[in-house]
Amino acid sequence: MANYLILKSCVAGGAARNAGEIVELSEQEGKSLLAMGRVDVAPESAAPAAADRSVGLEASNAPKVSKRAAKE
Repeated sequence: MANYLILKSCVAGGAARNAGEIVELSEQEGKSLLAMGRVDVAPESAAPAAADRSVGLEASNAPKVSKRAAKE
């Protein structure tokens, strides 16, 4: 089993996959999809970076929350 990066949307591993996903496939299925140009071998450091999506914290990198103006 190896990790592959899906280049074009296809069925891989028994499920529909979208471009950009990283999936673990068997060697045989990986080789056949690689030959068709549907997948590429995933780089080892393909772990997504953690993003701090909290709002209102001092160290938050999210934009400031804007509220609607009061009706007069």
